[in-house]
Amino acid sequence: MKKVRSSLLAGLSLCAALAIPALVVAPMGCKKDPTSQQEQSAPEKPTTELMQRTWDAWSSLDPQNSAPFYAKDEGLVFFDFAPLEHRGWKAYEKGVKDLLAQFSSLKAKVRDDARIESHGNTALAAGIVHFDITFRDGMTESFDARWSVVWAWRDGQWLIVHEHVSVPIHDGPAEAGGPQDETNLGG
Repeated sequence: MKKVRSSLLAGLSLCAALAIPALVVAPMGCKKDPTSQQEQSAPEKPTTELMQRTWDAWSSLDPQNSAPFYAKDEGLVFFDFAPLEHRGWKAYEKGVKDLLAQFSSLKAKVRDDARIESHGNTALAAGIVHFDITFRDGMTESFDARWSVVWAWRDGQWLIVHEHVSVPIHDGPAEAGGPQDETNLGG
């Protein structure tokens, strides 16, 4: 069952790898209408505490508790465990209800090594989130997932305008040397 769930999520990694750079780079070449000073520059970048509060809200299993963390634009793309993607907050809220209905409890913890970069009124974060889930049928599952999130500073707060959650597929034992770093790539 874990392999089936992981297989469904494998495609999300590739989609996020292609989508997030496009979201960050595209606004650089576009001229925007003048906006309020508050929207143009955030007083400070988002924090890992904000990341954890977002997951604490999802851990309630009620999307309404997570809604304040998200922008409500119709065209925004959110990639989650299932289904593959949601277009806009309304679709996300509706689609994620089916997934959350399978859980009797959810606990999510953002690891301390999450990274956040802020550029004016936008910010990008990436990190690993550890999940402990109990399903309605009593089965439990613990795993680490990747979480990438793009925020926009709007109306005096950081709102999520894109996110991607995925779980890597583990088909066999980990390599003896562990993950490669950049110095080992290409030769």
